[in-house]
Amino acid sequence: MKIIVTVLTLFIAVTMNAQTSYKNGMTKAFELWENKKNDDAINLFERIAKAEKENWLPYYYAAQVHIVTTFMIKDAQEIESRLTKAQDFLNEAKTFSKENAEILIMEAMLYTAYVVYNPSVYGATHSAKVEALYQQAKTLEPENPRATLYHAEWKMGGAKFWGKDPKAFCPEIEKAILYFEKESKNDTPFYPKWGADQVKRIQQSCK
Repeated sequence: MKIIVTVLTLFIAVTMNAQTSYKNGMTKAFELWENKKNDDAINLFERIAKAEKENWLPYYYAAQVHIVTTFMIKDAQEIESRLTKAQDFLNEAKTFSKENAEILIMEAMLYTAYVVYNPSVYGATHSAKVEALYQQAKTLEPENPRATLYHAEWKMGGAKFWGKDPKAFCPEIEKAILYFEKESKNDTPFYPKWGADQVKRIQQSCK
């Protein structure tokens, strides 16, 4: 009996230590990203992912940092490299969490980055992928605020490109605002909840 108690105590201690290390590591990675040390953040997210083994979130955030970074640079080779790495991270994330709306949204943003970076090359091939991924995400989670908001932004961009009025999609932004307000709290640490701070920027097209 004493051996069983000792083993259980040791197991609990190891588990709690691992959870603390994960929380501290993820917090540090977000701090690095916030301080614009993007590659340091990516490297830390990747190290955490490899240590966690079956957690999709560190891979997801490593991909997100790569994708967001491409919108701020112009070097074609670096953009291609970052988006390729982001896809690899998302592929890893999908192996641990299938039918995940948040991963689908991030993958839609990845293909959006390709279109924004080089529309003449990727517009024809990737636009349908973006649309399909947002539709899949919204099928899984009809009231996901990120899917609703960024799908609306995508459709607004398409409307502008084709000379149509982007305001037709403004009601979708209003829906996204409501979805952000009532988004249920997920007990999973570091579960995605970003996007609300981008509503005003996207709403500029509604004026």
